[in-house]
Amino acid sequence: MNRKEAEQTGYTHSDGDRKEQKDWKEFRLRVKLQIGTDEPVLGPGVAELLELVGETGSMKEACGRMGMSYSKGWKIVNRAENELGYALILRHHGGRSGGSCSLTPESISLVRRYRALEERVKKYADTAFQEMFTEL
Repeated sequence: MNRKEAEQTGYTHSDGDRKEQKDWKEFRLRVKLQIGTDEPVLGPGVAELLELVGETGSMKEACGRMGMSYSKGWKIVNRAENELGYALILRHHGGRSGGSCSLTPESISLVRRYRALEERVKKYADTAFQEMFTEL
């Protein structure tokens, strides 16, 4: 019996008993896409951090919105830059008005392509999940 049939009859096969439809749990597939060598260099967290830096112009603000320390944010970005071999963030140092950050064209392209790949993989994974796990 597939999920649709189970919903129509109110039946779940987990314990063989008839149950109310409200007891039916909807399972979802979660896919976390990471790109890297031994350690991930680009994943959902790095992409979000870069997007927030681009939006706010500030590493401090981006880290704050993510609940991450400023030093951890820079550690993540510096590691990714070292692994990739190019700058992700342009650093504009202080003065009276303080510093700011902006994304390099390479960073903007990297995040855009990562998000597109993430969406493509999610669509494929959702379709495969529905085909292979019809009972859920």
